[in-house]
Amino acid sequence: MIQEKLDLVREHFLPLSGHSIVRFETAEILHEDGTWAEWPDLPIRIFTDHGDVVSVRWSRFDDLFVAGDCALPFDVDPTTTRWRTNLPDKLGSIIGRKICGTMIGRGEMSLEGKDIPIWTRLVLDLDGTWLEIFNALDENGYAIHDSQPDGEFQVCT
Repeated sequence: MIQEKLDLVREHFLPLSGHSIVRFETAEILHEDGTWAEWPDLPIRIFTDHGDVVSVRWSRFDDLFVAGDCALPFDVDPTTTRWRTNLPDKLGSIIGRKICGTMIGRGEMSLEGKDIPIWTRLVLDLDGTWLEIFNALDENGYAIHDSQPDGEFQVCT
């Protein structure tokens, strides 16, 4: 299972090595009361200075979706979904950063007191800043780190 994730990340991120991130997009969903809210069930879309895009999404237990375009893992209603550029604000520091490498990290899980290996963290080395896209209970979670995050990792690129 880890090898499939490593191969998937390599396929889509290796060609982006050395390219700078110019923007990213995340989704919002329209609620019945007319308000919009973040919808982290959909992929984050990362755009580079060479016109490339990669979409990343975690789901279910440890499923990783990566596409080299704006593909979606399931159909959405375009009247109740919109894409926002450079939101959430906490990810703003990735703009202008070069993609220097990627890693898949091990998450924490146990069942009946036994440790279960589960690989649910994608970390991008952005030349001194680290973007982590992790499985946050069937949706994307995000973290920015000033140094490589702690944990067990397998290098992809």
